[in-house]
Amino acid sequence: MKDKDKKEIPEISDDMPKQRKLPVWAKIVIGVVAALAVIIGIAYGVFSYNYGKIYVKNNDNEKAQEEYFDQDTGIEDLKEIDPDKIHLDSADSVSQSKDVINILVCGEEAIGGGRGRTDSIMIATVNRKDGALRLTSIMRDTYVQIPGFSDNKINAAYHNGGMKTLLKTIHKNFGIDVDGYVLVNFDSFQQVIEALDGVDIKLAEDEVAYLNKTNYISERSNRTLHVGVNHMNGNQALGYARIRYVQKDGQYGDFARTLRHRTVMSAIYKKLMDKSALELIAMVPKLMPLVKTNIDKADLVNYLYQGVEVRSHNSKLETLNVPVEGAYKITRVRSMSVILPDSLDKNVRAMQKFIYGSALGQENSKGAEITVGQ
Repeated sequence: MKDKDKKEIPEISDDMPKQRKLPVWAKIVIGVVAALAVIIGIAYGVFSYNYGKIYVKNNDNEKAQEEYFDQDTGIEDLKEIDPDKIHLDSADSVSQSKDVINILVCGEEAIGGGRGRTDSIMIATVNRKDGALRLTSIMRDTYVQIPGFSDNKINAAYHNGGMKTLLKTIHKNFGIDVDGYVLVNFDSFQQVIEALDGVDIKLAEDEVAYLNKTNYISERSNRTLHVGVNHMNGNQALGYARIRYVQKDGQYGDFARTLRHRTVMSAIYKKLMDKSALELIAMVPKLMPLVKTNIDKADLVNYLYQGVEVRSHNSKLETLNVPVEGAYKITRVRSMSVILPDSLDKNVRAMQKFIYGSALGQENSKGAEITVGQ
């Protein structure tokens, strides 16, 4: 090879710029950011994968079923009212706020197959305006208007027309804007409790005696409860949540049962509070396939984020029972023991004030005007 064909290699001069090395702190920052990006990516991947396992309900396809009316026993002492003489007015307006997220949480009592009734009806609220997490129980025996069907207990709305009818019922009677719902049945409720490794619930002597001798706890081997705090598994927690014939804190009937529903939800909430972010991520594959919902993935991510954000500043869970004290009467309609809101207007005002708080006057000062007459 001739000298002229050889490529000249430039000499390195001290005057040439040298490649600058990153300081140690910068490398650490980059490493941490990269690790966080990987963790977030994995977490979102896990979330997205398991979201696909949720039974996302298309409410438009739900078919109406034959109306169901309870046939309650032992109610002969209750005054009977002709249903045609009960006039329940409706909400002309619905309270809404961009600072309030309302998720309807229901437990389905589906015994014997087919669409059952909602044994538990609660509204979980994230109020960013007030920085509060709230839980409202609507008693299943509350007598309300059910759009497209006869007036009935509110727990019949889902059975008669599906979730779309229950949502319309809450909208019509209470003037509450619901952003989505989550539905579980008895089996999935038990599995949720099991996924949490059980919950701690305090029992009184009469509750223990009842649960240990009845089929509310379906597995006989689980009828081993004692007075005081019990670490309950799913089967035991379900039995506890269904009790209505044993008083609790001076409450009886459906009032006692909804109080137990809130007790279980508070225990679940406390259990989640005790878990780290990584532990919660690890639970996603167990929990998400157990529920039915109409909330899409983007909204679900947003609602979870908003809930965690509020929880970080105020972890207290506030609760309300509807109908509220002093605004109802227990009576008999069509052989059913029902809780008749009296007046419905008083219940609506209390419910909307509790859920929306300071956000109510900001965006909907009119509210719902509802009255009940007989």
